[in-house]
Amino acid sequence: MTIITHLRERAPRRRRGFTLIESALVTIIVGTGVVAVMQLLAVGSVSTRQSQNLTTAVHLANQIHELSLGLAFADPADPTHWGPSTGETLATYDDVTDLDGQTYSPPIDARRQTLTSLSDWSQSITVDSVDPARITVTVPKGSTRAQRITVNISHNGQIVFTENWLTFDGTP
Repeated sequence: MTIITHLRERAPRRRRGFTLIESALVTIIVGTGVVAVMQLLAVGSVSTRQSQNLTTAVHLANQIHELSLGLAFADPADPTHWGPSTGETLATYDDVTDLDGQTYSPPIDARRQTLTSLSDWSQSITVDSVDPARITVTVPKGSTRAQRITVNISHNGQIVFTENWLTFDGTP
């Protein structure tokens, strides 16, 4: 028997294991999947942080809104006066115009208490008189019976949320 005949008589060998190319392809496919999952986690984390910031901002704007509901439309002692009267402080503000131009950092709640745990947040308030027939038109302060209150909520110096509402003088 010759060597050539001997080689032909051997049974075909079964293939065992993976080739180098198959292993490389599996590594690429698994690696791509891991990278995609990591990107999804990063996007989800950013989205969660933004949602938490927006929720906090809406809450802080609503605190000022609730505070304003307990204040008179104009200064009870001098209805033509705009802004805080001499000697008035946050604790003694008695009308909505006292809030005009005020910024609170850290912010305050509806009871006028400072929220020290939110020291990187601020509330900026603007009160404008508006034309009651065209509420988007600003008129000289104190000249109408309609006011627009705007609250800008900032986190680390960036505005996160702005809320506006109207208040009207109900006295005849």
